[in-house]
Amino acid sequence: MKNQNESTPPMTPPPVATETVENVVDLNAVERLQAENDELRGTLQMRDARDELTAVLTGAGARSPGLLFESAISTLQFGPDGKLANAAAVLDRLRKTFPEQFGSDAAPVSIDAGAGGPPRPQITKAALGKMTATEIAALNWDDVKSVLSNG
Repeated sequence: MKNQNESTPPMTPPPVATETVENVVDLNAVERLQAENDELRGTLQMRDARDELTAVLTGAGARSPGLLFESAISTLQFGPDGKLANAAAVLDRLRKTFPEQFGSDAAPVSIDAGAGGPPRPQITKAALGKMTATEIAALNWDDVKSVLSNG
């Protein structure tokens, strides 16, 4: 052991960092954030294009505008401002490619199964009064009874 009288070299403190943690820039983080920002801009651009083209397709009478949009994604073109530039051309191409997707649906034909015969004539009390007994006998008795009971 050393004698207390002997001198020991003084302890030097560790060197002080000249840059703080806040000043250190992680270039990978910046690149990641830029890529994420670009991806979000692309997503917003596609959403706006979908809204615009779906409205155009709906106005043109498309039966499935969402489905038609999905089939047209690869043909979308955007202007310098980021807006959809070829909506009319996409609509024309979709009309040519899928003509059955445009137009109005015809109302289905009724198959009214109860309408088997000719319509029953409307009988009134006045008309019954002018008929002969033979003509009245030829009528449907349910109709005659309902006319007579309703007054």
